[in-house]
Amino acid sequence: MLFAALLTATFFGGIAPDYRASVGAELGDRTLAAAADRIEAAVPAGDYPQIDRTVTVRLPATIRGDPYRIVAGGGTPEVALVHPDRGVGGRLRLDLPAPVAVRGSWQSTSPSRVVVDAANGTTSVRLVDGTPDDGAGGSARPTGQEASG
Repeated sequence: MLFAALLTATFFGGIAPDYRASVGAELGDRTLAAAADRIEAAVPAGDYPQIDRTVTVRLPATIRGDPYRIVAGGGTPEVALVHPDRGVGGRLRLDLPAPVAVRGSWQSTSPSRVVVDAANGTTSVRLVDGTPDDGAGGSARPTGQEASG
């Protein structure tokens, strides 16, 4: 009985929390990479006179049992995962054609979208929470040109 109690205390006191922290950090890294990939894929390659595109993004609702945010903004096109646990998070620089301004944030507990607008040579990428009011979820084609593929 003493052996079982000692084994249980060791497992839940040392091994399980370390494993949970490791899994949480890995899930955070994967979530951030997937979010960056979806943002980059939303911005079409090539020159379009005008773009109006919305792409739905699915995120895990929680990491290590807590909600989190994906935040964009600042001087460089990058995204960051912000989590209450300091061991979960990070930053990734986005590989986007210049000049592209990226701003906004996503809450993990609500539906998330990437909205890409371009006019007059300026492309704007916004991270937006909630469902679109017009019901146009998914991907839209760039306007002014036929999308191939």
